[in-house]
Amino acid sequence: MSEKWFWLSDWAANMEIWEDDLVEASSESDHTFISFEQLMKQPKNLYTSIAGLKNADCVVAWGLGSLCLMLSAKDRPAKQKWILLAPVFDFCDEDGGWTKRNVEMLARQVTKAIKPTLESFLELMGPCDEQIQEQWMEKALKMNPETLALGLDFLCQNKIDEPLENKGETIVYYGREDQIILPVLAKKASSVIPSAKFQERPKSGHWPHTLIL
Repeated sequence: MSEKWFWLSDWAANMEIWEDDLVEASSESDHTFISFEQLMKQPKNLYTSIAGLKNADCVVAWGLGSLCLMLSAKDRPAKQKWILLAPVFDFCDEDGGWTKRNVEMLARQVTKAIKPTLESFLELMGPCDEQIQEQWMEKALKMNPETLALGLDFLCQNKIDEPLENKGETIVYYGREDQIILPVLAKKASSVIPSAKFQERPKSGHWPHTLIL
């Protein structure tokens, strides 16, 4: 029987658009992709709100998706593997480059000028194939601006500040060229996920392709 993998998207993203590439991480498995908009329906109760997540052998969570997953950690099944890509545990950490005021301003801005807000975010995501960047932008522009603002507010208001229980293997990938989740946060994340294995990708930014493949 093939493994079941679930993919949890970051802010303003739907990883399903890159399914053909990302499934190469485990080509023999069954893959289910959960968009940012789906996550925001019940972001703190993923194991209740996402059908089949409890039965997944592996969950790959990117950015905001990782924060939602960690906030739902009490319901994590024993031995379920997590792969966290540029995970968020405290988006407004003093060393992270973002402040609550910055993010709150972006949340207001995205409802009034969605394209310039997304473009400024894209500039911080680091190197990646131009086509992948264009696909992300095209999909993000079609999202509800109010939901995008809700996601930014969520990043502002939620954090992981207590160590998570060790229930299964956890691997964390960070990109050295990522300006959204700075690599310096990897060391701090180890205090929240002490059992995790950490790997820095020297030539990667924020994109899942360059982090996991």
